[in-house]
Amino acid sequence: MNSICYNAPSRSKTGLVLTGGGARAAYQVGVLRGISDIIYRSECGNPYPIITGTSAGAINATVIAAYARTPRLGIKSLQRVWENFSVEQIFRTDLLGVMSNSGRWIKSIFSNSYHKKHQLSLLNNDPLKQLLAKVIHYNNIQESIDAGQLHALSVTASGYTSGRSISFFQGIPEIKDWRRSRRCGSRTQIGRRHLLASSAIPLVFPAVEIDHEFFGDGSVRFLAPISPAIHLGADKILVIGVDPTREELPYQPNIIRYPTIADVAGHVLDSIFIDSLDSDLERIRRVNKTIQLIPQAVRELQSNLRPIETFTISPSQDLSLLASKHFKELPRLIQFFFRRIGIGTDEGSTILSYLLFESTYTKELIELGYTDAIRQKVDIINFFNRE
Repeated sequence: MNSICYNAPSRSKTGLVLTGGGARAAYQVGVLRGISDIIYRSECGNPYPIITGTSAGAINATVIAAYARTPRLGIKSLQRVWENFSVEQIFRTDLLGVMSNSGRWIKSIFSNSYHKKHQLSLLNNDPLKQLLAKVIHYNNIQESIDAGQLHALSVTASGYTSGRSISFFQGIPEIKDWRRSRRCGSRTQIGRRHLLASSAIPLVFPAVEIDHEFFGDGSVRFLAPISPAIHLGADKILVIGVDPTREELPYQPNIIRYPTIADVAGHVLDSIFIDSLDSDLERIRRVNKTIQLIPQAVRELQSNLRPIETFTISPSQDLSLLASKHFKELPRLIQFFFRRIGIGTDEGSTILSYLLFESTYTKELIELGYTDAIRQKVDIINFFNRE
């Protein structure tokens, strides 16, 4: 291929947007590996000068940013972690860990003030805290910025008190904070707390305190998941989603049974992680069409008026169906616990697809992502070569 170096000053700034999705985020690793095999040239530097992420996508984004000076090594490191995952690395699966969390819920029912002093969540994510401290070298982020290989990194979390989506970003000094309706950007030094907050799925994992406010999963109420990349200066944006591409089928109600807790939870998680992205992409397409109607001379006078090219890669298969095949890979205690709330091999597979941090499942998602990327090789080459 006739490649152009990504970090050349005349090039557009490419933004990478990694959405949330719990264990589904393993798919993103496969896509990134596929893109790396397609476009990689060692002398060209980092293909994603602007990187943003929410929830599990925020963790992937931070790893990629920390390896911005050696992007191919970063993807290999990320893949190695995801391919060797087990739920024990994300949340406690021992009897004491599971029952202590359940006990807190029971105690909160009989005490008006208990919830004010104790964290209440379905699962205890202490193992994730240890993992994030071990696998990510946070100091490398600023070093990559200083070296000119990274323009900015953004991690979004949702404030439970303010109701705002706050995109914590670390980047070049010229980038300013921004404020929009229910969302804003705040300069900081990205660390473990931001990743724990961004990936704290409501009720499943405990909220995290940052600057005197408790935060949860960044995908909650995040109506414009692509906006941080635009505010940080991206001219073209690659979005790696975790929702399979589907055809819109006629509505055919087929009520068989009353929905379980897992059915309802899976529906809620889909609305959190997926729906806002589709709406934001539609909004960008409408804005691009409007900008095209404005005379070029007028556009040149307004530096903030620019079309944003987007390219989205999404799973070609239903990840919920893939997850149901791997349910029995979970520890027996977790299987028992999940079955009590309706998660099993034939039901509740939607929420299972978000929580199944097991290597057999994550490896399958990585391979699916890689295959989907290679299948779109020509489009990927055109996206990265096109000004």
